[in-house]
Amino acid sequence: MASLSFLLGMIPGTEKVETADDQLRADYKAFKDYESSDELKHYLDLEKEVKSNAFKVRKKKMKKADYKDSEEFQKETEYQVLKKSEKVVWFYKTKKKYPFKEIERWDLTFDEKFNSGKLDDSKWMTQNHWGEQSMNEPYAMEDDKSFPSNGDNIEFYDNKARIVTKAEKAEGLVWRSEQGFVREDFDFTSGMISTAKSFKQKYGVFNAKIKMAGGSVAQAFWMVSETMLPHIDVARYENGKLYSNYFWGGGSPHKSLSKTGGAKYADEYFIYTLEWTPNKLTWKINGKVFKTQTSGVPQEEMHINFSSNLKKDASEDGLPSAMEIDWVRVYKLKEK
Repeated sequence: MASLSFLLGMIPGTEKVETADDQLRADYKAFKDYESSDELKHYLDLEKEVKSNAFKVRKKKMKKADYKDSEEFQKETEYQVLKKSEKVVWFYKTKKKYPFKEIERWDLTFDEKFNSGKLDDSKWMTQNHWGEQSMNEPYAMEDDKSFPSNGDNIEFYDNKARIVTKAEKAEGLVWRSEQGFVREDFDFTSGMISTAKSFKQKYGVFNAKIKMAGGSVAQAFWMVSETMLPHIDVARYENGKLYSNYFWGGGSPHKSLSKTGGAKYADEYFIYTLEWTPNKLTWKINGKVFKTQTSGVPQEEMHINFSSNLKKDASEDGLPSAMEIDWVRVYKLKEK
């Protein structure tokens, strides 16, 4: 696969430029905007007229003194000024090099900046996909200490979404392998957001800029299909470790687990990326490869999830705790 590092960037004009790749996307937008601008159209009209034979004939017939007071002189002067202007020089220099061919191979298929101050329910649901389908209410797994409230633990601050885990009484369903679903009391709550009802994609580049909170709360950016497997942890932070996991298979499940000491990934923003082709999965952190997988590559559409929860054996210190999501962006190769 060709370099996809530019896909880490943000849509120019809506966010500050953070990296060289952001700058490339900002330059592309500026180039396309100027290409269709009235200013460039005016410059090209002037150029066409000034270089025409009719203009040259009129100019030749004029005396020098008369020419300086003529409309032709004003147009030629304006043309020369525009020709040397910073915008026109930049446009034609960029057009000659045209560093945007890779960008143009990709479509932006999902874009979320969380800048409205509330969750966009046309994109996100706030409970487990299977809970919504089967019971129309959220549920916890038997190894969960916190209950995933249906949106109550999603907050917004400074154009960012926060999934908060906190000490709070709640009652809800929990799945127990020997009993099925039972209703129990919880002392902690947390939450999740999912695109299960609005957006699924097979192959592409999946990016999110996230700040994981230090401590024992399990926070994850993950993807899953219509069934429980395949399941991809693009990034999962838990008990001081950062994981990139993959679970797949049917009757004989397989797993591939990778982890690293995660202290440096806590309480700071990082861009977590999954590049997914028909034959390979590549996990990246700020554009650097963290893990690759070539066996069992999923061949079905998957949706995006962000979640935070407290596991049974996790420490309760450091609560409340919040996983923060700055933006989410997904790309797909354009069809030829």
